[in-house]
Formats: sequence, C-alpha cells, structure tokens
Amino acid sequence: MVYVNGTNKKPETTTARKIKSYLEYGTQVYPLINARGYADDYEFEEDREDLCRQSGADNTLRQTVDVLAPVLGAEVLLEGHCVQGMLAFSALAYDDSTQSTTIHPSREHNLAVSQQEYFSVFPDPLEMRAFSQIDAVARTIRNKVATFREDIVESNKGKVREMLGQYLQVLETQLAGHRTFLKGAEPEFDKCRAAFRNAIAEFERRIVNNRRNRWNTFFNGLNEASDAIVEDDFGDSDAISQRIQREFKTRRTGVEADMLKDTEQAVEVLQQQMLHAVERLLEDIKHVEFQQRVGFTCSGGLDFGKDMVLGYDLGLGDFGSMAFKIGSYAMTGGTIGSAFPIVGTAIGAIAGALVGVVMTVIGFFTRKASKIRKAQVNVLEYLDGEREKALDGVADEASKLVATINKELEIGLLKKVNDMQSALQQPITIFETQITRITRLKNQLEKMPYGTIQAVQY
Repeated sequence: MVYVNGTNKKPETTTARKIKSYLEYGTQVYPLINARGYADDYEFEEDREDLCRQSGADNTLRQTVDVLAPVLGAEVLLEGHCVQGMLAFSALAYDDSTQSTTIHPSREHNLAVSQQEYFSVFPDPLEMRAFSQIDAVARTIRNKVATFREDIVESNKGKVREMLGQYLQVLETQLAGHRTFLKGAEPEFDKCRAAFRNAIAEFERRIVNNRRNRWNTFFNGLNEASDAIVEDDFGDSDAISQRIQREFKTRRTGVEADMLKDTEQAVEVLQQQMLHAVERLLEDIKHVEFQQRVGFTCSGGLDFGKDMVLGYDLGLGDFGSMAFKIGSYAMTGGTIGSAFPIVGTAIGAIAGALVGVVMTVIGFFTRKASKIRKAQVNVLEYLDGEREKALDGVADEASKLVATINKELEIGLLKKVNDMQSALQQPITIFETQITRITRLKNQLEKMPYGTIQAVQY
C-alpha cells in the first residue's frame, strides 16, 4: 500500500488506524510525501540542490513515520521518500524525439502551462526528473515487483504464523484455566473420599453398638428364662434341657431377625450417606466451574480476526461440564450391595455352645439336686461366659462386614469417583499435545527462507 501525504497536511493517528484497518496479513506500507512547488520556487540553482530540504518535506516524512510506526508496526513500513509529483509528471510527459509535450490538448491551459513554466527554470526534462525523486519511487516499486511471488508466499506464511500464534494463545489460556479448575476441584474429591471413610466408620460403630445391645438383650432374657426353668423343673434334667433349648431357639430366631434388620438399616443409611457425598461432590465441582467461568469472563476474551476460525468451541464449559457427564452414572446403581457375612453364622456358633452348656449343667442337677440356686448360678455362669464370647466377637464380625463393604466400594462407587477425577485430567494432555504440535509447526514456518514454503513435520 502506498500512503501519500502532502507537506501541508499534518499526519494524524486516526488516519494511521484507518490505514491499519485496510491492511491484510503481510501487507507493507510505503509512505510518500508529495512536495508542492511552483516554478518560481526552483528559480535559482541552490533551490534545486535537495528537494526534501528545500520544501520541508523531510520534516513531514519524519512526522508521518513517527505517527504510522506505533500504530502499524515498524516492520510494516518501507523506507519512505519525498517526491515532487507535478514536476515528475511534467518531465515524463515530454517526447524527446519530437521535442513536444504529450499532455492532452484539453489540459493545455493548466497542466501544459505548468510544464512550460518548469521548463523555463530547469535546463532539460532529465534534470527535472532527477530532482523530482520519481526514480527513487520507481526503484522501490520495481524491487517489490521483482519479489512479488516471494512476497505473496511470505505474506501467507505471516498470516498462518499469526493465526497459529492466536491459536496458541487460546490453548495456553484454556490450559491455565483448566489447571486452575482442577486445582479447585481436587479438595472436593478429597472431601468426598473422606465422607466415604467417615460413613463407613459410622456404619461400623452402629453395627458394633447394635449387636452388643442385641446380644445383651438376648442373654439377659435367656438368663431370666433359665432361672425360671431350673426352678420349675428342678430334678427333671430332660425337661430342663428341652425347655432351655426351646427357649434358646425361640429367642435365637428373634435376635437373628433383629440383627438382620439392624444391618439392613445401617446399610441403607450408609448408602444414603455415600450417594449424598457424590451429590455434594458434583455440586461442589459445579460451583468451582462457575467461579472459573466467571473469572475467565471478567478477564476479557481474545480478539480474533474475521479469518480466524477454530472449528470448535474451546470454552471452559466444555470441560467443566465433563464432571457431570462422567459423574452422572455414579448416581445410578452405585449402591453398596448386599453381599455381607451371614448374621446367623455367629448365632449358630452360640447355639452349639449352649447345647454343651446345658448338657454340662445337667451333671450339676444329678449331683446337687438339693441346691437349686447353685444350679441356677452355674447355668448363669456358663451363659455369661458365652455372652462374653459373643460380645468379644462383635468387633471382628463388624470388621469383616466393613472389609466386604470396602471391597465393594473400591470396585464400585469409589472407583467411579476416581475415574471421574482421572477423566477431568485428560484435557491437560490434549492441550499440551496440541500446544507442542502448533509450536513446532510455527517454529518450522519461521525458519523457512524468505518467500519459500516447505513440507512441515508434525
């Protein structure tokens, strides 16, 4: 682009901005100052020594460059020149072979008159042409014509480099934003896992307390029933044995049902607590994403040229919402399960022990039939011993139950939470890979010789 300014016109920043709006990628600007001057201005020989200095065009050229460079960029500007357009026209519009003007007769009263006035001052058209500096302008234009193809290639390369640079800026901004998002989301995942651990610990405490209470209630009732049976049927060992066993079986059925019910209720509470932890995790991630989106919006968007087409949206929402797409399945079917150790196993062990207790106590009846109370005490002592064994085994039973739940959790809900966090890391790899590739491509373009294009390696 050739920008021509006159010596009587001060350059303005608004003009420079308007010029910039016209420029395409790789376009350069050639500033020219058109010096005005009548024939009388060049009457003396010293007036014809330096066109720029004589007309003050050199100052105007310097001012013009000072205004254009900050707006357009120094690399966009070619070296400027001063030219006396009317003088150059007058010198060129003359045929030496016929010694006559080539100006159209319709302009004989203005352009032709000015030409004759210049001829009256300058010795010949060649000196007029040399002084006008039109040849410097011609050389600049010819030089650009000579490298026209290379300039087009370089212009296109510059356009591609600029687009790649903008693309890199987008990727780097999104990468930084996603890292910030992950940093904010990480504590929420930790809180979810901690909620799982706390829920299981609470479950274990509930199981232990419930079973201890059930065993104590079971043995308290069995003790009272045994006292009554020994007193009622003292001396009849068969009757005592049968009644105590029937009492045990009746109470066993009840306590087994109660323990199973306690376990089911505890599992239901555990399920609700864990699913609530996942729901809270998703809400917290949504909050982190919202804060990140607000921060990105407030920081201002990137301004692309009309030719910059990414082909897909790189908004933060694409990756923030990924948490909910991935996490949604954690809310469906993510239950704790029902593969727990059978409660009746422990009760069955007590049943076997009680049979031995009753058979042993019979020996006291036959040897010490006269002392009912002593027989009752001996029965209670044996029952209390079994009570302690049952209570001592509660913690181990609860631990086995928790171990089963932990195993299901690790391959179920916890795995889904961990998978969700891992999936949120994937965009980091995608961004980093793209940044590496685009940077490599941009570097290869920058290293290519001027005006050439070569195959690139990804």
